[in-house]
Amino acid sequence: MKRLRHYIEYAALQAFAHAVRLLPLGVARTLALAMADFVFYCVPVRKKVVLFNLKNSFPEMSGAELNSVARRTYGQFAQSMIELIFFPKLTKEKLKEIVKIQGIDVIERAKKNGKGGVLVGAHFGNWELMGAAVAQYCDLTMVVGQQTNILVDNLLNSFRISKGVKIVPLKLALRGVMKTLKENGFIAIVSDQDAHEDGIFVNFMGRPASTPKGPAMFALKTGCPIVMGTIVRDGEGGFTVFFDEIKRPSSPEEEKAIMEYTQNYTNVLEGYVRKYPDHWFWMHRRWKTSATRH
Repeated sequence: MKRLRHYIEYAALQAFAHAVRLLPLGVARTLALAMADFVFYCVPVRKKVVLFNLKNSFPEMSGAELNSVARRTYGQFAQSMIELIFFPKLTKEKLKEIVKIQGIDVIERAKKNGKGGVLVGAHFGNWELMGAAVAQYCDLTMVVGQQTNILVDNLLNSFRISKGVKIVPLKLALRGVMKTLKENGFIAIVSDQDAHEDGIFVNFMGRPASTPKGPAMFALKTGCPIVMGTIVRDGEGGFTVFFDEIKRPSSPEEEKAIMEYTQNYTNVLEGYVRKYPDHWFWMHRRWKTSATRH
């Protein structure tokens, strides 16, 4: 039954993707916003989680303001997924046309150092599109978790690969990451979800949040820089990617250095989340793991 369900899910996604790609991208985005509103108002998936997270992060906002940000968050996510489906139709020329990059000199400096770099991203804006855009400027390998449905997982990875992004499964991350950095490549890690008991607690949006140690550990071990990448939607079908090189830690002690490095890039992310609150993926239970247990 499980295999049958996976085949049905895969077939449904393929059929939907083919149908959507028959539309102009602008029309497909409008459809995505309509679908997002339907889910937000009629099938409120994770709506309580979103509003709870927002209320705790922006206590100064009114109920109406929180509801507005929450609604736009659903719209952002829906558009991003539609845009991912459009990857097979998106040429490299079109990609460079719609995605502008600020701070590319940060990437160029890392290339010259010969140690590659750790590109830390977040579930912010269209992070998939950011990966595709960055891959046009450097050798980029993305660490990705595996979907339960392998057929769907392979399909999503094929979209990424079609834009020049290399893939390393999360389970095999260590070997793939070290190989990429040794070859002066860049490793992309989305590092803004609850890391459970394996994470390190840093402050995010005013609360301690369990955060993956990986980016800081890789950077400290190899001497490569950490670069925070964020992508902002301009409202007219275009995007801007921002690169921020993260300040290296001052502590000589490994555990303290990992915490300091992780806090430094988390601070940069928080700045973007506060400026563009509807761009972040509030549906995730980011603060699920409690620091009081540690």
